[in-house]
Amino acid sequence: MNQKLINLALAQIQLDVEQGDLTAIEELLRAVPQEDLEGFLSENVESDEWDGQPDEAQEWADFDPNC
Repeated sequence: MNQKLINLALAQIQLDVEQGDLTAIEELLRAVPQEDLEGFLSENVESDEWDGQPDEAQEWADFDPNC
């Protein structure tokens, strides 16, 4: 993968986070295999914190994106 493209994507992610808009980042992460996401998480995150199910807020957002 092109390093310039990665750097541009990282800059966009930083801008989005600073603006509080995580929508595009969430869509990007949906394309990442679950094993890679799990490998990315800090070892300090306890395995029982994530059970593979969306939290209630995500369930509502999936049900009604305008909530």
